[in-house]
Amino acid sequence: MATASSIPSDEVLMAQLWLRFKADDKNAFDQLVEARYRLLFNYATRFTKDRALIKDCVQDLFLELWNRRKAIADTPYVTIYLIKALRNNLLRKLRREMNWRSTIEEGIESETILADNLTAENEWIAGETLINTEQRLRRAVSQLPKRQQEVVFLKFYEGLSNDDIAQVMAVEKQTVANFLYRAMSQLRSFLPVRVFS
Repeated sequence: MATASSIPSDEVLMAQLWLRFKADDKNAFDQLVEARYRLLFNYATRFTKDRALIKDCVQDLFLELWNRRKAIADTPYVTIYLIKALRNNLLRKLRREMNWRSTIEEGIESETILADNLTAENEWIAGETLINTEQRLRRAVSQLPKRQQEVVFLKFYEGLSNDDIAQVMAVEKQTVANFLYRAMSQLRSFLPVRVFS
C-alpha cells in the first residue's frame, strides 16, 4: 500500500478534496471538477473524437459521483479512479450508440462505411482489442514490484517527468530511469510485443 510520502502532492490534495466532497462539501467537489475536467476530457479523446459525447460523459460522471458520494469508496488515487470511471462510462455509451446504430441500419448493408472511414464492425473490434490490451497491461503492471508500479503510475498515468518522479519518490533521477527500464523490460516479457509498438 502506498504511503502518504509516495503519493504525488497533487494526488494528496485530490484525496483531501475527495474526502471533503464525500462529506457533502460542494466547494471541494467544484475544486475536484475544476482540477480534473480537462485531463478527463483529453483522455476521452483517445476513444472518440465526438466532443459533445465526451463532454456529456464527463459531466455525467461528475453528476453520478455527486449523487452517489456517500457510497463511493475512499481512494488515495483519485485521478486513476476518475479515469477508470470515465473510461467505463464512455465505453458503455459508445457500445449503446453502436447498438442503436446497428438497429437503425438493419436492412442496410452491414459494411456501410462510417464518417471516419471505419466500419461499425471494425470500430467494435478495435474497441474490444483496446479493452483486452488495457486489461492485460493492467494485470502485467500489477505483477511489477511496488516501486516499479509507482514509477509507471507517475510516468504514464500522471504524466510526470523523470525529474518530478525523482522528487516525489525522494530518489535520484537515474534511479527513476532504472525503475522505468526494468518495468518496461518486465512488461515486454509479460505482454506481446505489439502492445508496445
